[in-house]
Amino acid sequence: MDPYSMKSVLDLPLPFQSTFSFRYFNSLQNECFPVCFHSDINMVVSAPTGSGKTVLFELCILRVLSRFISEGTKFVHVKGTLKTIYIAPSKALVQEKLRHWTQKFGSWGINCLELTGDNESYSIKNIQEADIILTTPEKFDAVTRHGIKDGGLSFFGDISLLLIDEVHLLNDPRGAALEAIVSRMKMLARNPLLKSSSLSHVRFVAVSATIPNIEDLAEWLEVPIQGVKRFGEEMRPVKLTTKVLGYTPAKNDFLFEKRLQNYIWGT
Repeated sequence: MDPYSMKSVLDLPLPFQSTFSFRYFNSLQNECFPVCFHSDINMVVSAPTGSGKTVLFELCILRVLSRFISEGTKFVHVKGTLKTIYIAPSKALVQEKLRHWTQKFGSWGINCLELTGDNESYSIKNIQEADIILTTPEKFDAVTRHGIKDGGLSFFGDISLLLIDEVHLLNDPRGAALEAIVSRMKMLARNPLLKSSSLSHVRFVAVSATIPNIEDLAEWLEVPIQGVKRFGEEMRPVKLTTKVLGYTPAKNDFLFEKRLQNYIWGT
């Protein structure tokens, strides 16, 4: 790709230009940059592992934070008023992003909060003051059910962005919790009591390395055509090779499997 046509961190507002440790965005990020940072439309992205999907999430977060920029250069943050929810299938992934984003956004006064089974030391006040809530589907499902039951609609009203990592989890037995969360967000976004809130215009951004039915997912999340991005193996930073090896069959399946084990350990 022509370096003159590639987006760089200098294309971001001045307060955000130190967010990334690199100068230019890669090919995937370059293609998604206008949709991530210059629009509020829903997105679904399928791209190989290691291709830079986390940066897409961060561009969408910066899009939300850009509402706190005044006069083009001054970042004046109001705590907890525009929330980002990050949902990942495992606590390990949640905690990895928590460390990364606390380090990246913490100096701006952005408050990141972990909601998992490993962190029970939070309160309603913690949730209300959090800017980025990182959680698992099961935990956030439980927290949001409790909030609705107790009439705590103010918490939902502040949600501006919902990031879904490894969205192919929907095809897993655990996918029911994630489906319930998205359906609940859609339902609450249409609640007359939240008509003037951020949630009424909530943005969904879902990514995965493997989305076989990306069109169905896009329809469910109400993603317009310009928000559907599918990338193939050409985006993989380390190319994979495929080899097919054939072996002579044995007298029975047991001996054949034993022979294959020997071959596997020998390769």
